[in-house]
Amino acid sequence: MKKTLIGFLFFILPFSAINAQMLAINVEAPPELTVTVTTDGVLDYGTVLQNNSYDIFLGDPKTEIISIEGQKNKSVEVTIAAQDLMLDASNTISYTLGASYANQGEENKNQAEPFNGNTATFEVNGSQGSRNENSNNQGNSNATGSGGGQSTETAYVYIYGNIDVGNVRAGTYTSQITISVSYTN
Repeated sequence: MKKTLIGFLFFILPFSAINAQMLAINVEAPPELTVTVTTDGVLDYGTVLQNNSYDIFLGDPKTEIISIEGQKNKSVEVTIAAQDLMLDASNTISYTLGASYANQGEENKNQAEPFNGNTATFEVNGSQGSRNENSNNQGNSNATGSGGGQSTETAYVYIYGNIDVGNVRAGTYTSQITISVSYTN
């Protein structure tokens, strides 16, 4: 009897699970900035259960990473808009954004500073030093323009967060995270 009951519970459990929950990354930036999603571009929470909360933290391998290459020491503003995940109008999962940036020229989550809400303004610095286009040095620094134009550096933005799964219907819930990047005046 015990084995039958345990087998029955394992049979029922998948029906209360909610299939893949993911937010796709969309980037908007002017042509003078090079913004690249360096990970797979999908914040994926996987299969979840109803009435539970799930986190992807800054240090988690599932964290999405975006690189921003821009003029060294020039400030950029990054704004992130994220919507709740949806199956249909009646079935949604709330999403709470987590975002941080590292602007010292290397992709290093230990150097990350948290956003203030959904926006951050920071300089594209770079502690590894700049190079011009005629240099053979390696690193994250590059140059634009001709004849030793403006040097560029790379900053990194990390996207993570929390979903709170209520009593919703099983299925694949999706949403989009839009990241807008621009130079500040």
